[in-house]
Amino acid sequence: MLVGDSMNRNQFESLLCLLHEGLADKSRMYEIHGYKITKGRGYYVFKFLDYNCTVEFVRSHFLVKEGVRRNEYGSSNPTLSIDQIDKTAKRWKGADILVFNTGHWWVHGKTARGKNYFKEGDYLYPKFDAGEAYRRALKTWAKWIDSNIEPSNQLVFYRGYSSAHFRGGDWDSGGSCKGETDPILSGAFLESYPWKMKILEEVIREMQVPVILLNVTRLTNFRKDGHPSIYGKNASEGRKVSTRRQDCSHWCLPGIPDAWNELIYATLVFEQTPGKS
Repeated sequence: MLVGDSMNRNQFESLLCLLHEGLADKSRMYEIHGYKITKGRGYYVFKFLDYNCTVEFVRSHFLVKEGVRRNEYGSSNPTLSIDQIDKTAKRWKGADILVFNTGHWWVHGKTARGKNYFKEGDYLYPKFDAGEAYRRALKTWAKWIDSNIEPSNQLVFYRGYSSAHFRGGDWDSGGSCKGETDPILSGAFLESYPWKMKILEEVIREMQVPVILLNVTRLTNFRKDGHPSIYGKNASEGRKVSTRRQDCSHWCLPGIPDAWNELIYATLVFEQTPGKS
């Protein structure tokens, strides 16, 4: 089961494609509800009949509970309860292998500003630092893992932050990665390390249940050439595409997420190796 934001959906799609290619009879794999993968739906279960297993995706942008509050004018505004696990956690318990992520939503406007957004208990902070909120949210997730996962028969991965490559602005303000055909080979960007990763490493070190960190940050720093850019659904359907809202965060498939899944495969092989150290 992959749990997280659309970056984990990106990885989920990659995993399905890789496994599908290995099937002799490809009709023996299907989504049990008949759903097609779209941005709007947040839960998928693909069944592999010949192997009696499922590969699932559960959307959870923050791994903690999203909510809403009513302001004095009767309008609803989003909130994030950093001390409560996400409501989808009831689905997580049954998985043998879990792959988590969160990160990109923590730099969105309302999150980064932290005004009347973060909650602990019934208290809504008028202003709160997004970095500290991220730390407390991860600790809430870590506490849930320590209390609900049995390491003798369950395996937990956390796939680290994957870099975006916007030039000249963010995704909605003129940021661009169109025309990139070569990786970054030198420069400060390769050496940068997100604060989110530093916090994540600190939290994982304090956990009781072992968590395997797939640290793909530096790997993805290189690949400014791997994003969809303007080549999304509109482009494939021959419709006009916006050059102001390029996708320089997600990844083309085949592409970068395939390597993430190969790392998981290598880890699973290693875990089954007799006498591993």
